[in-house]
Amino acid sequence: MFLLIKMFNFIRNYFARQSNDSIREYTPEEFEMLKFKARIALVDDDEISHVRRLQKEGYGIIDLPDINEIDEFIRKKYHVVVLDIQGIGKNLSENSEGWGVLKYLKTECPHIVVIMFTGAEWSITKYKHIADLADDFIGKDLEYLEFKSKLDSAIRKAFSPKFHFEVEKKNLLKEIASADTIDAIKSIVNTYGHNKEKTLKEVKKITTKEEIVQSISNYLSIIESISNLLS
Repeated sequence: MFLLIKMFNFIRNYFARQSNDSIREYTPEEFEMLKFKARIALVDDDEISHVRRLQKEGYGIIDLPDINEIDEFIRKKYHVVVLDIQGIGKNLSENSEGWGVLKYLKTECPHIVVIMFTGAEWSITKYKHIADLADDFIGKDLEYLEFKSKLDSAIRKAFSPKFHFEVEKKNLLKEIASADTIDAIKSIVNTYGHNKEKTLKEVKKITTKEEIVQSISNYLSIIESISNLLS
């Protein structure tokens, strides 16, 4: 009976979403369906036993010993990356290793949720200016259930419209001086966001700046790609 109720709620919310252009956060029922669609990469030069257990539970996680070609890695479009800080990424940054990878990912692809996977507190202190870019940290001694809970939180963030809008908001602030204008754009996006054509049309009534329109278009494409995972 419990499973039937969950399925009913999921179907009801799904069709409600299709008939409404407004953007909102996903419900707990929707998230339970979505989280197994997330593309996750754990990058560590050591084998991590948690990966196999997560795969058996249905998570779309792979483990990689290193990132040899960073741009090829980015093209895989992972939603969440769990990143070791030592022993990987030397091709990109010989000295800072995983920290260099974090900096590159968050500079070039800020929409990717990156968790730093470490047991070295001293390294976090040393590279604090880069460490602040990370979305979260997971200790290597974390038990499986705690690890999974942290991962679920990261997936929830990766599928959060609010998170992705905040990322694009940083680009908007470079082009827009008025907070009222940003609030107006956010209101339009939240109201019509699942109708990309209508949203961009309304945004263009406020501003014709190509950089702003492109930023909103990028955001809507991300939201659409996540929404399609429910189809």
